[in-house]
Amino acid sequence: MMKGSFSGKKTKPFKEYYAEWHDCLKSDLLPLLRRSMASSTFCPFLLPSHVELLHAHFQSLYSSLDLAASHDVAQIIFPDWRNSLEKPFLWLGDFHPQLFSNLLRSFLEDWDEEPEAGRFIAKLEFTLDRPWSIAMAWKNPKKALMSGIQQIECGIRLIVPSLVARARDAQARVVDKVTCEWVKGSEEAKEGMGKAMVEAMEELTCVVLDANRLRRSVLSEIMAALDVYQAALFLEGLAEFVTGFRDSELLGEFQRTKLPLDHG
Repeated sequence: MMKGSFSGKKTKPFKEYYAEWHDCLKSDLLPLLRRSMASSTFCPFLLPSHVELLHAHFQSLYSSLDLAASHDVAQIIFPDWRNSLEKPFLWLGDFHPQLFSNLLRSFLEDWDEEPEAGRFIAKLEFTLDRPWSIAMAWKNPKKALMSGIQQIECGIRLIVPSLVARARDAQARVVDKVTCEWVKGSEEAKEGMGKAMVEAMEELTCVVLDANRLRRSVLSEIMAALDVYQAALFLEGLAEFVTGFRDSELLGEFQRTKLPLDHG
């Protein structure tokens, strides 16, 4: 288990904290949750606490992201420590909040569709490996859950464009200011460039904090809408998604199949 949250001190870069956070998720909390859901070790009294542990682990990441962004927002917006699989899914410091709602819909739609033979066998094996209450958690979801998903998705569609616009405008202002002052070349102009950079970083920090607030909110709203069995399966899927991006075999396969640039 992790010993603490990110403190923002220079002695521990955020990338080191994230590596520890990721290792705890993969090696400790995800296996613990899976044991709670397995037929042979199922314990309905322990499952809620293990679900909450995993949920709290994700929430702690966003709190730590806030601290890291307040200390140095560049390490969050331009993370050179993220790998090539993670980067396409990043949005203002971490995975896009729509990932949460899309993942939730994938569970619901999986039960709506008639599975092919191979998928049916896989689903049957999954059912036999887990208690009936967990295996059938997504069967016939309540109407309140479906309407809740729609409200969450609506909120994401409203807030995301505004945050993107704020980040874009902050960068545009600093580019305009620095370009104009650079031509002057005076000491006063250098002070103007420095001031413009500080203002841009402050605005980008605020944008990242608001993005993390959205991530926390979306995740909390989803968890509130699910029962404990659905929440366990949802968090298992989310954890598998996040840890999968750092799977050495998958990353190696991706590197081998990258298309070369055509310079012709």
